[in-house]
Amino acid sequence: MLTTQERYHLQYYVLTNLDEISEYERIYEAQVRFHYPHFTEEEITMQKKPEFVDWMHYYVTTLTKECQAFPTWLQELVHGPLSVATPYKMYFTRGYGFKIYQEGTTRTTCNYGISSASDDLVYYGVLREILEIQYPGMLGMKYVVFYCDWYNPIEGYGVRHSQFGVTLVHFERRLQKYDPFVLASQPDQVCYIRYPHVTTSTFSWFTVTLIYPRGRIDGVSDHDPMQQNELDVLGSVPSSLEVDIVVDFTSFGNSVVFDDSEDEPNEFEEELDFAGSSDYSSDSE
Repeated sequence: MLTTQERYHLQYYVLTNLDEISEYERIYEAQVRFHYPHFTEEEITMQKKPEFVDWMHYYVTTLTKECQAFPTWLQELVHGPLSVATPYKMYFTRGYGFKIYQEGTTRTTCNYGISSASDDLVYYGVLREILEIQYPGMLGMKYVVFYCDWYNPIEGYGVRHSQFGVTLVHFERRLQKYDPFVLASQPDQVCYIRYPHVTTSTFSWFTVTLIYPRGRIDGVSDHDPMQQNELDVLGSVPSSLEVDIVVDFTSFGNSVVFDDSEDEPNEFEEELDFAGSSDYSSDSE
């Protein structure tokens, strides 16, 4: 069962991550700039978070009553998801096999590592829940989201990079901002490995290893493909051109080099000869 806060945040996240909604985002921002011309871009964003979901619902439902046409999926989308969500322990997508993190687990594999890029920051986290969300209406739209715990992405505090290019995250420094959801189609999978440390066993930095999805091979090819890119079309030879004979068959005299004038054996004659041959059957016995 989703809480009111979770439902609102889910709806906001979905609306702001759909390319089809970007047009309505620009309309909202234009209205905010008109009423608050002194607002900066950061203040508009802060104003947008608590208002955009309700504004989107009001905008679509009001104009629909005024006979403006909107697609059915949009009319159902603005009403928000249902409170009941279907949980899963495992989810396969884009070559990844995600599993939720369970406290006290003794598994040797790590399938709960998550990474997601936003602007110039890369967020690393732990997958806590896999939820299938459904919208009310005739279409019955569904989508899958991940509920994650994120680590602080600030360089030097929650994340750092070694001189050898190794990425490390601090497991005790979490993201304070409430932003747990991500669409299942967005994140990549990572694996966390405890960083080797000699002096103390409570060292909280873990190395991050990127997991490549199944079916994808990253690399650089040093050779061009062996097959040709284009098919060469051979034109017809003009009849006016003289073609020299490579092999002169007249030197063989009356000897037959190749003769295709002999009639092909009849299939029924072959069957009769095969059936009447006593040598084959006696040898096989």
